[in-house]
Amino acid sequence: MVGVSGTHNTYSGGSPNILAQLGPVTGGVYLGGSEPRTVRIIPGTTSAFQNRQAELSDLDALLDGAERGRSRLWCLTGPPGTGKTALAITWINQHRDHFSHAQIAIACGGDLGEGHGRGIVEVCDRYFSLRGIDTDRPGFDTDEGKVEMFRAMIEEQDRPTVLLLDDVRTAAQVRPFLSNTPNLVVITTSRLPVKGVADSLPRIFGLRPLPDGDVSALFRDVLGDQGPERLDAEPEAFDRLVALCGGSPLLAGTAAALLHDRTDLGVGDLVARMEAQGRLTHLVDSVEDGPDPAAVFEVSYAELSSNARALYRALGLHPVRHVDRWLAGSLLRDAPDEAGNPGDHRDPWEQALDELCKRSLLKWDPGSGRYLMDDLTYEHARLAAQRHGTDSERHRFRARIREYHLYAAVAADTVRTARWRVGPLYGAEASFPLPTFTGPGEGETEFRAWLEHRRNPGNPDVHRDEDSPPTPDQWFEGAMETLLELARGGAPGDAWQLAEATNGYFTANGRNDLRALMLEAGFDDAVACGNADATARMRAQLAEAALGAGDLDKALEHARASLAAAETPGADTRGRGAALEWIGLHARRSGDAVEAERLLRESRPFLDHTRERPLALSDMHLGDVAAMRGDTAAALQWYRTSMERFRAHARLERPDRANEGKVLLAQARLVQAPAQSRTLLEEAREAFLAADRAHQLGKVLEGLGELLEGRERVRAWTDAAEAFQLVGRVAEAERVLARIG
Repeated sequence: MVGVSGTHNTYSGGSPNILAQLGPVTGGVYLGGSEPRTVRIIPGTTSAFQNRQAELSDLDALLDGAERGRSRLWCLTGPPGTGKTALAITWINQHRDHFSHAQIAIACGGDLGEGHGRGIVEVCDRYFSLRGIDTDRPGFDTDEGKVEMFRAMIEEQDRPTVLLLDDVRTAAQVRPFLSNTPNLVVITTSRLPVKGVADSLPRIFGLRPLPDGDVSALFRDVLGDQGPERLDAEPEAFDRLVALCGGSPLLAGTAAALLHDRTDLGVGDLVARMEAQGRLTHLVDSVEDGPDPAAVFEVSYAELSSNARALYRALGLHPVRHVDRWLAGSLLRDAPDEAGNPGDHRDPWEQALDELCKRSLLKWDPGSGRYLMDDLTYEHARLAAQRHGTDSERHRFRARIREYHLYAAVAADTVRTARWRVGPLYGAEASFPLPTFTGPGEGETEFRAWLEHRRNPGNPDVHRDEDSPPTPDQWFEGAMETLLELARGGAPGDAWQLAEATNGYFTANGRNDLRALMLEAGFDDAVACGNADATARMRAQLAEAALGAGDLDKALEHARASLAAAETPGADTRGRGAALEWIGLHARRSGDAVEAERLLRESRPFLDHTRERPLALSDMHLGDVAAMRGDTAAALQWYRTSMERFRAHARLERPDRANEGKVLLAQARLVQAPAQSRTLLEEAREAFLAADRAHQLGKVLEGLGELLEGRERVRAWTDAAEAFQLVGRVAEAERVLARIG
């Protein structure tokens, strides 16, 4: 009698066949029977397995199709730990009577060169031995010859054979076993679909994570009689444990076995330890006699080149599991050249990054423009940094992660804005590669295309390939989670520099919740460092954010504190000018035109008179105050002067399209002729589109709607509302929509 259990799929009972076990999974070896013998080089026992009935039925359907002449190459894909190998072996064991010539599993997790990998030659030798083949004959004296003879013998059989190629990396590991014979089915497992076998019409079978209900059932199955008493006693903790497993049979099976073996371990305690240490790390540390839960990852890690292993360990120390291309150049800036393809002239870091991608340890996400590790691979990379790295290496990699993001944030901010800064890295040159950021002012100027871009930031068609540099905003968007982590836990001086570098991005894109976190960390850091210029700058940025949020009292508090810091002996006088300007802007927002004008004029001597932009901004603010007083002529004169300075700034440095748009919008509100107002608004719309300023664009569209009629008005106001919504200005969006009626 032969039985397969729901959890372990164990092969038991007498059998007239030949069964040989090969590979890291466990199983017995049984020899016996009479001709014609079935060759079984496949495990009789797999890892924990639970309720893949739908997937098993899908494989049954593929077998029916193969017998009718359809594809006989089936590719099971999915992240590590999802049970690809267990599913394949379970299905083969269930159909052992069908594949009456041979059932063979080959471990292919080998080198990327020849493609034959670890295990294939050993399987060939075992196959020849079990069939009684004399291997001293010609044709068996090389590995390639053995593989060719193995395939020829499989093809000459008139009985069905199933061949499992486990953990495939390249087409070179698959193609030697592809055949036109109708009696051979080839099943591969891999993280991603294997490239280079499309001519064989493979059926791609993506294995999804186990549903939570099946994970829960797996725990109860493993714990048996202990289940109700232990799992039901802590229902909330058990629900959290199921969620932590993330549908991974690897995690669920290991955690369930740990609970089974450790009767003193509470479910809540296990959850707390997995959350604190990392799921994989804790399970690895806790398993004593059972198989290593990280074994499948360790195999992939061991096969990497030295530089790729170092990069893998370094990425495990990164705060999040997604990174950009240029970080690798910082981490491996002094990596040695390794013997490899003599025609590959790329830097060592580029080769290492490419190797991780080819091994499917990283994958390129065209939507975000970043490289992504799946969550379990990322956890193993962290574990590898501890297992295989040294204290000095971990310290060096963490310092380089921090250094790269500081320099890259400053480089991105330098391209996106042209304001005065106090950070020491502005103008400094990095000793490692940075993205060649594309500058502002050349953005999308057609509204519908711009709107599509903003609606669908994850659309690969909107973004770039792996070698194309990002825009500053694309980089900030992708790196923001990392920047916040570094601001909260970096070295002294990091947080305020990052807060300064990200201010322009936040001003343009909203994200007020993240901006508040960054500024809070930056302010605390500046005070702790005792840096008066940095403290003045952080206070000024807090005042700007508060004004934008409409909190006038908080804005005034921060602006006055900024002025106090800027008046510290030895502080840069430009900080005093900026603080006075913000207090003046507060007075204008509070309705006090006289005080606003006094403060703005008082600030002018402290501004940077070597550049046009600071004076252009001051002129614009004074124009706003004149308009507030009702002095239209004076306001328009200030605006004309401001625009002249902005145009000079564009010639001397680069365009400031966002502030040019603000001046045009202000002029449009003052001129009397509707046609002139419309022309100015349309120019402002182009400026804000080029600068990617959704909030100001919404204001322009609302103004244009007031000059239009009928459907054109409705369309302008509808677009204005969507522009407001893009940056979280919900109240303004609702106000505009209410005007439509």
